[in-house]
Amino acid sequence: MKALIGISSYCLFCATSMSNELNIYGQAHLSIDKIDNDINSSTHVTSNSSRLGFNGNYEISNDLFVIFQYESGVDLTAQGGNDGNGSAESSGQIFTKGRPSYLGIKGHFGEALVGHMPFLDQWANDYNLFADQIGDLGNLWEASGIPGRSDNVIYYKTPNYQGLNVSVSYVPEEGVNDSDLYLLTGHYKRKGIAVSATYTNLGPTGASNNDQSAYAITASYQLNHFTIGGGFQQEQDISGISDNDRESITLGGSLKIGPNSTIKMQFANSSSDNQAQDAKQFAIGYDYTLGKNATIYLAYATMKNDDNVNFSVNGKGHGDKVVPISGMDPKAISFGLVYHFNHKLK
Repeated sequence: MKALIGISSYCLFCATSMSNELNIYGQAHLSIDKIDNDINSSTHVTSNSSRLGFNGNYEISNDLFVIFQYESGVDLTAQGGNDGNGSAESSGQIFTKGRPSYLGIKGHFGEALVGHMPFLDQWANDYNLFADQIGDLGNLWEASGIPGRSDNVIYYKTPNYQGLNVSVSYVPEEGVNDSDLYLLTGHYKRKGIAVSATYTNLGPTGASNNDQSAYAITASYQLNHFTIGGGFQQEQDISGISDNDRESITLGGSLKIGPNSTIKMQFANSSSDNQAQDAKQFAIGYDYTLGKNATIYLAYATMKNDDNVNFSVNGKGHGDKVVPISGMDPKAISFGLVYHFNHKLK
């Protein structure tokens, strides 16, 4: 009897343990950059969207879980305020700004979450070969006011059906009339093909009552050691100004040339309806994996600005952002190391 009780207790303990999961994860990304703003150049040591987080789930019943994530930006240089995680006054501190964090439930119906969640990042990084590096696609795609992430997001994603899922993100107005935001996106991924389509409305912005809206389509294909992909994004009534529109396209590709080496290139063009406000970005890079969790890289990127714009070549996701004078053409070369980890604690 005692043996039976002991076995039953052990099985109950195992079942209880299996119903809970807790992980610690993160990424450390440092680089040495030579940035030329088309007037002079300078060398920078930068922390680039480094992060630390915890996530996990708690099983309520069969196929019903509470899920959560707490994630914070980390500045490995402790200089504060410019580490690629979004501006935050954190001089002398390691932890900087909140990254995707949420609480919600998951089951056969899909996922329902509330928290600080990706917005433009839901599609801009679908095929972004230089994410968090110089030449990041977001230098152009996020430059007109669409937030990369947003606070107070209510999010729902459908179950995956033969590679297809649909999600909706909603940000309530919270006392400011007609200031709510929403985003609808669909993702399809199967047999090396990935396609997404997105529409977002940001509510009235600026002094006018016009809504700023955008839609985007991205696609990529992977075959053995080769990938190719690109996308199109159109923004309408930017800052609430009628007919203040911008169209952006991107095209890139990568090729694995050995067990550890990958070369990659990416081009982006952004065209405005306003005079002399176009820009072009080009990036080329080489990645070398040191193991499944570490990569070193060398990258070069340049931005060609028209006379009335000043897009940065190292802004999105990258530390020590350098903003050029309008009409200047910044360029940069970067040598970096990225290490990421994910360990199960329970």
